[in-house]
Amino acid sequence: MLELLQRLCAELDSGRCAALATIVHQQGSAPRGAGSRLLAGPDGLICGTTGGGLAEARVIEACAEACETLLPRFLDFEMDGTLAATSEMICGGRVRVLVEPFVPNRSNSILPRFSLAPEHASAELALEAARGRGGRIVRPFPPKETAWSVLYADGSSAGASLSPEVEDVLRSAPLMESAIVTAGGAPYFCDPCRRPDRMIILGGGHVSRPTAAMAAMAGFEVHVVDDRPEFASAERFPQAVTHVSPDYAHCLESFALTEADYVVIVTRGHLYDKDAAEQALRSQAGYIGMIGSTRKREQIYRLLLEQGFTQTDLGRIHSPIGLDIGAETPEEIAVSILAECIAYRHGVPSPKWRKDSAAPGGRICLPSL
Repeated sequence: MLELLQRLCAELDSGRCAALATIVHQQGSAPRGAGSRLLAGPDGLICGTTGGGLAEARVIEACAEACETLLPRFLDFEMDGTLAATSEMICGGRVRVLVEPFVPNRSNSILPRFSLAPEHASAELALEAARGRGGRIVRPFPPKETAWSVLYADGSSAGASLSPEVEDVLRSAPLMESAIVTAGGAPYFCDPCRRPDRMIILGGGHVSRPTAAMAAMAGFEVHVVDDRPEFASAERFPQAVTHVSPDYAHCLESFALTEADYVVIVTRGHLYDKDAAEQALRSQAGYIGMIGSTRKREQIYRLLLEQGFTQTDLGRIHSPIGLDIGAETPEEIAVSILAECIAYRHGVPSPKWRKDSAAPGGRICLPSL
């Protein structure tokens, strides 16, 4: 969501119209679910996807048309008929796609936000939520125009006005994914909008580089920490924010960790891993993973137990980190790490083919590095 809003605002700031296409309803089997979206303009796709194939090609065409008509519209697709067959996507489901055009401010002068075209202002307000404030984007369903209300997580709101009663219902409705919510007798399409999950990779070695690149591709906000400036550099990690820490015993002090944070421990030695694990266990980090052999893990666990940590504490650590796919190279290990983190993000139970360890928190065995 963040990347799409950033690209949308960039298009509008450059004076170009763009249209956002969002899957608002999915029934049965389909390539992508509700909340999947793409951004396209008169010249074609800008970023994102609604599933690919001929259906997506038609969505992109509809976006170009919406940039001309400036009217939102729906597209309905059956994924089990001719459309699916010609696009090699015989899924057997149905999807409904909402296409919303966004109009840039036509003035060449620099104007305050409230003076922008309503669509331009809506995009900027939503981007503010995605960058960290958090909240929900809501619009009447079906919309007659592109008019978003942004309900921020701190209780404030902006954009198109809503009655207090409707706002209260939309703000309090349980919502993990995009969904239609009825408030005041009318339906609204609601999009949760929050900052990306943050992955903090401790150690800038050979496994960290592909892990950082893949994590960024998977939508994580990536940070890399090392005590060596040459290993924590923007040149080495162009997709991440890099930090040089004096030592691993204090490497997480500058991060206010929450359940949305993923700590990936891949330092160059087991004592550094122990210091990093101790820091992570004293935080609220949702996911903690540590690389290495079973033997190294047991040494670290013994040290942590001696420092007063409990078996329950150690159970928070995914170690050896990653899914057991027989990974050997740094790139393969990065795939296994991202697979586990993505499963954790979506609340997917551990796969049945995972090798569970009898040790607390131990789950699989990867080779020593």
